[in-house]
Amino acid sequence: MVEKQSQTLDASCAEYQRRYGRQPPPHFDKWFRTAQDHEFLLTDEFDTMMAAIEPLWGVAPSDIRARVDNAISASQGSILRFQVVEGDIPASIRSAHWMASTISYWFDPKILETLRDMTLAINTMDEPKVVVPHDILSHALEAARRPRQGTLLPGKNSDLAQHVDFLDISKQDTWDAMLLSCSPDTPARDFYQEATRSPALTEMGFLSNLTLSKDVCQFPELHNIHAGLRHPSSMSMTHALVPIFSQAKASCFNDLLYPSPFYAAKLQTGEYHEKEDMDWEQKENVVYWTGSNTGGLSTNENWRSFQRQRLALMLMDKDHPITLLNHTQQQSGQNSLWVPINSTIAAISNSTHVRISAAIQCEDSACREQEKELDIKADERDALAASYKAQYNLDLDGNGLSGRFYRLLRSKSAVLKQTLYQEWHDDWLIPWVHYIPLSMDLGDFPEIVRYLTQEREGQTLGGKVAQNSYEWSRKVLRGEDMQLVWWRLMLEYGRLLSDDRDQLSCKKCTNGHEPEPKNI
Repeated sequence: MVEKQSQTLDASCAEYQRRYGRQPPPHFDKWFRTAQDHEFLLTDEFDTMMAAIEPLWGVAPSDIRARVDNAISASQGSILRFQVVEGDIPASIRSAHWMASTISYWFDPKILETLRDMTLAINTMDEPKVVVPHDILSHALEAARRPRQGTLLPGKNSDLAQHVDFLDISKQDTWDAMLLSCSPDTPARDFYQEATRSPALTEMGFLSNLTLSKDVCQFPELHNIHAGLRHPSSMSMTHALVPIFSQAKASCFNDLLYPSPFYAAKLQTGEYHEKEDMDWEQKENVVYWTGSNTGGLSTNENWRSFQRQRLALMLMDKDHPITLLNHTQQQSGQNSLWVPINSTIAAISNSTHVRISAAIQCEDSACREQEKELDIKADERDALAASYKAQYNLDLDGNGLSGRFYRLLRSKSAVLKQTLYQEWHDDWLIPWVHYIPLSMDLGDFPEIVRYLTQEREGQTLGGKVAQNSYEWSRKVLRGEDMQLVWWRLMLEYGRLLSDDRDQLSCKKCTNGHEPEPKNI
C-alpha cells in the first residue's frame, strides 16, 4: 500500500481522478506539498471519506447550506456550529465545549487561507446522527453521477428540500429507524429471506471479511449482540441527507467521518507514557481488559446481550462450551491439520484477565443485578498503565468508538479489536497486521486467545503485530496526520457547498484533461 502511494503532484492528481471521476478541489496542490513536507504516507487512501461525501454531490449547494443551518438549529445543542468567514479562525457558538479547542487548533492560518466561507455541523455525541432512507440516498447518488451542464438546481419546494428535524429515540430499541438506509432486498429489511450463516465468518467463526462483517444491512443478527444497535443510551437521528461530522458510525449511518478530537486531545496531552510500558518479553502472556459496562442503556431484559457484558459472563462461566483447534501431526509427507475439538472456557481461563469495573448507564435494578452477577466492586478500577503489563490488550466498543484504541496501538502490546463501527482510519489500519480482529459474536475469541498465548507460532505472531502497531501508529496516526486529513476533508467540503462547485478544481492538476466517469 505504501509503495503504491503517489510521489508527485501529477501522479496524485491522476490517481484522484481515476478513483473519484473528477479533478481534485482547489488548493489540492498546497495540501499535497504540505503532506509531503510532513512525511504523510498515505496521500491516496481516502476512499472511506469520499464515499460518504459522494451522495451530497446529488444535492444542490444552496439546499445543503440551508440543511446544515437547520440541522444545527434543530439539534437542541448536540451539534456544534463552526463557521469559516473570510479566512478568520472559526468560532463555535459553544466554544467552551471540549471538542471546540481541538478543532479550532486544526484551523491554522495556512489551512484557513485555502478555505471558502462555510458552516460546519459537528456532532458532539458518541452516537452518529444521519440515516438517509434508501430511496433518497439512491436518487442522490444517481444525480451525483449523472453528467449535466451547469450547477444542480435547488429543490423547487424549499420547505421540503431544506427541512431537517431530529427524532429523539434514546433509551429504546432504535433498530427500525436505523434500517431505513438499507436496500429493501437486504436481509435486515426483507423478512422473507431465510437467515444464513454469515459469509464473513469461517466455519470456526474467524473473520474472513472484516468490512462485510460490520454490514448491518446484511447481518441483522448484529442487532441482538451490540448495545448501540439494540438500546443506545442516547440517540437523536435525522433522516435528511445533511453533512454532519461524526467520530464513528455503524454501516447504516450516513454521517461524514473525521479524525476524532478525543484521539487528538489524548495525543496532545501525551496520554501514553513509554516509560510506564515494558518490552514484549517482559509482559505477562495474557489477554487483558477492564472497563465499565457502557455501550447502551442496560435493563434487566437486555444487559446480558451487550458486547462487554457478554464477554465477561462467558469468561466467568468455567463450564461454558467452546470450540478450540488441535494441531495434529500427519504421516510423513502430509501437512499437519488443525482439528476442531470441544472444550470449555476453563481451557483459557489462565490466559485472560477480563472484568467489568463499574455498572453505569443502567436502570437501578439492572445496575444492582450486574454488580452482583459480574462481581463488580466499588472503586476497584485499574490504573491506566495496568494494561501495559499484558502482551495482549482487548479493545471493545462503548457508546461509540473506544477512546483507548490509539493509546493501545502506540503501546508495546498487541491489540485485539472487536468493533462494529467505521472510523476515518479504516483505510489505513490492516487487520492481522496492525491489530487482531474479533467477531462481534465472540465465536472466534477462545481459539484466538489459546493460539496467541499457548502456541509458539501464535506468540511469535502476537509479538510481530505489537511491533507493527507500535511503529505504524507513529507514522500514520500522529497529530499532524489528523490535521492533514481534516484539511483534505475541508477542501472537499468547501467545494461541495459552493454554487460553482462543478467549475472548481485544482489549477495545478487540470492539465487540460477531462475526468473519467466516476466509479465509487
